[in-house]
Amino acid sequence: MIVVRLVFQTKWGKAQQVVEGFKQTSEIARRVVGPNARSRIMTDLSGPFHTVVQEIEVESLAEWERLRVAMFSNPEFQQAQAGVDPLIKSGYTEFYTIEATY
Repeated sequence: MIVVRLVFQTKWGKAQQVVEGFKQTSEIARRVVGPNARSRIMTDLSGPFHTVVQEIEVESLAEWERLRVAMFSNPEFQQAQAGVDPLIKSGYTEFYTIEATY
């Protein structure tokens, strides 16, 4: 199992708007890729201000790539994502292998 962490630095005071946009894109993604993809959205309590993190659990990197292509080729997802993009200053992606769950 792989965790994909999408870490975004939003513009000042825009984190909650980004969270709402991510909730919308997550619902669209769920319809596109199916209910098996687990995800969560988090905001900072410490560290850099105005940070929004979305984590998505997938079976493999190949599965992530398949889901990513399906999401970004969907017009409804593209439209929702376009509303979030102007609120983000920067971001990056991290990939982790889940070694154990308790």
